[in-house]
Amino acid sequence: WLKISRMRVEPIPQGLWLRLFDGHCAELRADHALSSWRRPELAISGGSCPSSRSRAESRARQSDPPRTWPTEPIPLELWEAVFRVAPPGLLCVLRATCRAWNELLDSPGSDATWQAAYHCEWRGNAPPHGGGAWPADAPELWRMRFLARWSTHGRWGVRPPTVCTLMGKKAHGGTVTCVALGACTGEGTALSASDDGSLFLWRFPRAATQVPVGNPHPVAQQHHRQCQGVDVRCPQRTKVFYGHAGPVWCLWCNPGQDLLLSGGYDQTVKIWSLSGERCEATLRGHDGWVRSLEVIEAGRTVASGGSDGILKLWSLSTSRCLHTLGPPHNDPRYSTHCLASLEDRGVLLSGHSGMSELLQWDLERLECRESFRGHEDDIYAIHSEGSLLVSGSKDRTVRVWDTRLPDRPCVATLRGHTGAILDLKLRGNRIASASMDKTVRMWDIREPQAPLATLEGHSAEVHSVDHHDSMVLSGSRDTALKVWTVV
Repeated sequence: WLKISRMRVEPIPQGLWLRLFDGHCAELRADHALSSWRRPELAISGGSCPSSRSRAESRARQSDPPRTWPTEPIPLELWEAVFRVAPPGLLCVLRATCRAWNELLDSPGSDATWQAAYHCEWRGNAPPHGGGAWPADAPELWRMRFLARWSTHGRWGVRPPTVCTLMGKKAHGGTVTCVALGACTGEGTALSASDDGSLFLWRFPRAATQVPVGNPHPVAQQHHRQCQGVDVRCPQRTKVFYGHAGPVWCLWCNPGQDLLLSGGYDQTVKIWSLSGERCEATLRGHDGWVRSLEVIEAGRTVASGGSDGILKLWSLSTSRCLHTLGPPHNDPRYSTHCLASLEDRGVLLSGHSGMSELLQWDLERLECRESFRGHEDDIYAIHSEGSLLVSGSKDRTVRVWDTRLPDRPCVATLRGHTGAILDLKLRGNRIASASMDKTVRMWDIREPQAPLATLEGHSAEVHSVDHHDSMVLSGSRDTALKVWTVV
């Protein structure tokens, strides 16, 4: 287990696990008696006698004292201690093991255990509400929250996903350069942008959408698993945003603030009203196209990075430039690829062309230094959540960094892609990465040896990805926007 995990399992002797079962259970005693039954020695054909070694082993087995099954069950207090250190996924398995454990884990007194499991798996992110909010007075609130999300979240790598492809007349006509996925329960939303200059707002249906086999939706086509009555979660385009004079390279959205930001090839950052479907302001100042956006300081400031290597900090309330940072080494050839922030430390991170490490900008002193060394080539994508940072590089690896430690080391390296990593997102303990090898891979940072799932279906490199629980959204140079769902 990595240091980033908040829970760990201590080694437990086999005898202790046996005592967790009720010793008075007749079925268990019968299984034990059957396992201790010794098969009699078989006579060897031809009248020959067993070898001396076989006779010695037989006498040794007969001299062994018979094993006795424990008769006293482990106290409930020890069960609770085991549940508290169990990983979230194992907690669900233990809940289904026997009736006693199920009753103990479903009791109101175990809500603290489920709360700790929820925070371990999703780092305390608010659960999706779906059609309505969770009852505040529910005695088993955290158990309900955890099981509701885990029911689909835990299926990645176990079931193949259903794929819904959006392309054609009512979709983008160029490379899908960036995507953003909101809550996927209830009427969730998604945003996508393309190098054709358009931004689309998509809305997922509240109820299950039944798509009959052999008669696909005119825009959405289902692949891999075509079956009756399956919710393929095909979104409908509800709003269109036009205004950029060229490709759109990045976006950021906050539906709660009715705010959408986008940056493009026209060297501008545009502020949109989601509800009004109009551009509220245009921020100008870059000498190259805007490639990345990051909102900091509790949504009051937005940072933009461009191909000119310059970082600009803008006030969202006044639409004015507050500070200009860079370019690195005063050389505009170090164009900005990606941005991320560490809010609790007042730090902005940036990745640049020609650099295999990140630049760390102190937003108070407006100073920078190199940090997070480990990649062997350009870093194309970074994303942070809580104390963790993930980065994807041209060297075809994804690295996980723990910012709580003094030297901020790389705690995991995820290998599996055969092309450069173009985009990635970290949600809880899961990472979705998009690559030039035309695939999207889902990872669990606690098991970095291999991806949980590899999503294949795009016919060109995948430029953008986002995910949330049971759903992954990806955009590619093949102009397709794909929705991958495990059901």
